[in-house]
Amino acid sequence: MIQLENVGYTLAGRAILSALSFTVPAGRTYVLLGPSGCGKSTVLRLVMGLIQPTAGRILINGVPLDGRKKNPGGPTRGMIFQSSALFDFLTVYENIALGLRKKGVFTEQEIKNRVQQELDHVGLGDDPDLLTKTPGQLSGGMRKRVAIARTLALDPEIILYDEPTTGLDPIMAELIHDLILRVHRRLNVTSLLVTHDLTTALRVADEIGFLYQGKIRESGSAQKILEEAGPLLRQFITGCLAGPIRINGGW
Repeated sequence: MIQLENVGYTLAGRAILSALSFTVPAGRTYVLLGPSGCGKSTVLRLVMGLIQPTAGRILINGVPLDGRKKNPGGPTRGMIFQSSALFDFLTVYENIALGLRKKGVFTEQEIKNRVQQELDHVGLGDDPDLLTKTPGQLSGGMRKRVAIARTLALDPEIILYDEPTTGLDPIMAELIHDLILRVHRRLNVTSLLVTHDLTTALRVADEIGFLYQGKIRESGSAQKILEEAGPLLRQFITGCLAGPIRINGGW
């Protein structure tokens, strides 16, 4: 479970987040939806412990998060970066194997098996040549799937997604939506996803929080967000809609 309680974050005298509170129950997917620059990525950095809130607190499974201290007993967190954040100088195999090697508890054969298993899970396991390719030789969608495989290899209990479909065409974006849903069903992970894409939010969320100027203005299920939107959210939705919207398995 992830809890933010009255979290604020100020940078260079500017309030990025203000009195931000929400809870992601264990095994659920919470989506922060909002325009660029509203503080979404800052929330992910706070939950990862990369930066510290200037007000309020963050709890992971009921334990206050302190990014200055290691907590080996806490849940494993994995992050899927908007840019995929693969190492350009490593092959696909080495990118996925890197975290497993750092753990220092797996044999090379176990690492090889795990890399293949996770590539299978993201739909890339049928191409043996893929393992020796570098990220620069892959399409944007393939890079995203390799990044997800790298995170899954470490068995995270919490997964954070930063704009997972940005820059992808609609067909590949839909593939990533389905992959996120399959990951959730297979691992029952707790997920926090941030996006400005309404379609992504409606497809994968158990609950959506509409973030605007550092505060959550409205929250609820996908159906509630569409049916009970206030003026600000309606304006945002109107700017996003361009056709039928699929909501977490339906239309």
